[in-house]
Amino acid sequence: DQADHPVVCVSWEDAQAFCAWLSARSGLACALPGGDQWEWAGRAGAAGPLAYGAGTADFAKWANLADAEFRRVPSFAPWGLPRGALPAWRPAVTNVSDGFRVSAPVGSFAPNAWGVCDVHGNVAEWTGDAAADGVRRLARGGSWWSRPQSAAFGEAWPYVPWQAVYDVGFRVVAAER
Repeated sequence: DQADHPVVCVSWEDAQAFCAWLSARSGLACALPGGDQWEWAGRAGAAGPLAYGAGTADFAKWANLADAEFRRVPSFAPWGLPRGALPAWRPAVTNVSDGFRVSAPVGSFAPNAWGVCDVHGNVAEWTGDAAADGVRRLARGGSWWSRPQSAAFGEAWPYVPWQAVYDVGFRVVAAER
């Protein structure tokens, strides 16, 4: 059972629909955070490229990013055949191990200064922002597939709004109406 893992494979359109449903059900104004909101909450006053420091810092306590566990290719016994769809050459920081090959339970890593968990890594998050083309929507924060420099503040990945992405989920901002 992985009910404590973040949701993934949800399109931006589906995340927006969930926010609308939650708004109607809760009476609160629920939405995906804008990129500026997402970064402000993620930074929690930090000035570096990542909430926990530099891109070269040991992230094992702070983030589920591409590391030695991600790079490991387990095999089936007794034949030794490789398993998993992840190629052994995938880029990773091999001198760090956060203990998870792919997603981790929500809140498995230390929060930032304001108590926000999983700012970088685990799964990237949809934001309310559109890409420069006005069509694609932006995800931020990186995932278990990302190296630290790809998960840094200011980095974003554009996807078409109907695309459900294997390592992208979402976070909701709620406010009184």
